[in-house]
Amino acid sequence: MTLFATAAGMTVFIGMLGLTADLSRMYIVKNELQTFVDAAALAAAYELDGTTQGISTARSIATSGPNGASSPNRWHFSTQLVSAPEVSFAQTLAGTYQANPATGSGYRFVRVTATAKLPLYFLRVFPGVPNSKSITSSATAGQGKETSIGEGVAPFSPDAHIADKAQEFGFTRGQMYDLKWAPPGQRKKAGGVCAGDVGFTPGGGSSDRGYIDIGQGNGNSALHDAIVNMDYHLAEPLSEGTAIDHVQGNKHVGPALEERFYQDTDTTAADYAHYSGNGRRVLVVPVNNAGSPALVVGFAQFFLRPGSWNNNNDPVCGEYIGPALEGAAKPGAGAPGNLYKVKLFR
Repeated sequence: MTLFATAAGMTVFIGMLGLTADLSRMYIVKNELQTFVDAAALAAAYELDGTTQGISTARSIATSGPNGASSPNRWHFSTQLVSAPEVSFAQTLAGTYQANPATGSGYRFVRVTATAKLPLYFLRVFPGVPNSKSITSSATAGQGKETSIGEGVAPFSPDAHIADKAQEFGFTRGQMYDLKWAPPGQRKKAGGVCAGDVGFTPGGGSSDRGYIDIGQGNGNSALHDAIVNMDYHLAEPLSEGTAIDHVQGNKHVGPALEERFYQDTDTTAADYAHYSGNGRRVLVVPVNNAGSPALVVGFAQFFLRPGSWNNNNDPVCGEYIGPALEGAAKPGAGAPGNLYKVKLFR
């Protein structure tokens, strides 16, 4: 009788030990996998730029984790690599997710699902309990549409040639446009206007120099901090319809742009098509309607090519690369003229 009681008691004890040990391990692995898929989905979402190459790069990053094989976001206390996570893409958050979309156009969301098989040490002694348990975690990140921006915007505002976002403001991707206009007397001279603005007259006339007041005022030092550090001091963020205050006078913004340029990890790419840096050469800017007063009609992403600025009387040119994506080295994958921000949705 005592033997049976002891056996029964041991069975209960082992069962409780199994519940405590194995279930705790399941919880830890679930959290480890969730950490991986959260980080992987966020990193992948930054790569979506409306191209099939963007899809391919996003898939590679989501599969390996944001830091590749050296990523700390593994499982089993960072000793095991996450094996073959599933990666899929969609144009809307609630849309149909595809592993291999035929095009990258409009694909703003990425879902990463990871599964690990955890050996069971104690629960397996019970009949019907398998030797291992599959643990799965999933995360969805993407480029959510924003309506306004404060910190993170550069103090420049190109003039739209067409005040229509759907027509990309009349801009052509890969073309250079004035971020800073030369003084009026220089604009008709050779090199006085960026290539994309030849024949175009800014709506603000001589007062439209391209750089704008985002609360820093007219001082060179404050304008430097707005360019390099993205300082923003207005009471409200910029949104469509916001009136823009142009900074008056011919400020020498070249030194600040040069400082920001050389903070990039790629200072040799001649244009955006060959660029692979950390994003310091990429600027998010509001685009204005070339009116008086100038009003924000949308947002865009511009790229600083080498030699985009020279002396104080020259224009500063930026290459138009597409929709604005906050804090990114690439343009967004959504509709042109809009502003996007990478977020973890679920």
